[in-house]
Amino acid sequence: MVYLTMMEFPQYRKLDGFKRYYQILDERTFVEVAVMNDTVSRQTVEAKQYPEMIRIKDMLAQEWNFRLMEPEEIEQYFGNQEP
Repeated sequence: MVYLTMMEFPQYRKLDGFKRYYQILDERTFVEVAVMNDTVSRQTVEAKQYPEMIRIKDMLAQEWNFRLMEPEEIEQYFGNQEP
């Protein structure tokens, strides 16, 4: 069981088997980076509906196919962001 109140943010996860990477900013907000055919897209998602909230909980708990990102992946996809 993961206690979200004790977690420090941001947290980083990837979807195993897919080229999707996540920077979880808090319990309700994440940035998703998707790589498809050498094209990188980025979107920020604010969880307002229950399925989105469950998705964030699954990411944090590493449920389904969500895994921790390696430091190199974090740097590659999220390291050069402006505040």
